[in-house]
Amino acid sequence: MATTVEEFTVSVVEQREKIVNCSERGLMLVAEQENQIIGILDFHLSSRKRFSHQGLFGISIQETFANKGIGTCLIKKLLEWARKQEHIEKISLEVFSNNERAIHLYTKLGFKEEGRRHKHVKFGPNEYVDDIIMSQFVK
Repeated sequence: MATTVEEFTVSVVEQREKIVNCSERGLMLVAEQENQIIGILDFHLSSRKRFSHQGLFGISIQETFANKGIGTCLIKKLLEWARKQEHIEKISLEVFSNNERAIHLYTKLGFKEEGRRHKHVKFGPNEYVDDIIMSQFVK
């Protein structure tokens, strides 16, 4: 995740605003089990006219629920929804190069690497990873 635990300081009001904005310019999917959120995917369309045919998504699954098909299900729902939207042509994402599990999932679902930002993410002194940009055309 790009945001560290210390940096995550979103209030309930701010989270509500994010959900409202997402419903206007994208999609938010939540996976839950026994009234507990175990995964979330949020997709946002670009607000700029020349980029309005595409958007970016982020996904996170609680580690204890990883490798159970939840990420696959959420991404398939996103792709299914996007194909029904007349104006959406391209879905993109960013992933750390050391996240092999996620890269495998995205590749399996048809996403292709478009580029890398070398040493874009810094975990500590002399500890960097690339940020990989991947995408898929839905139309």
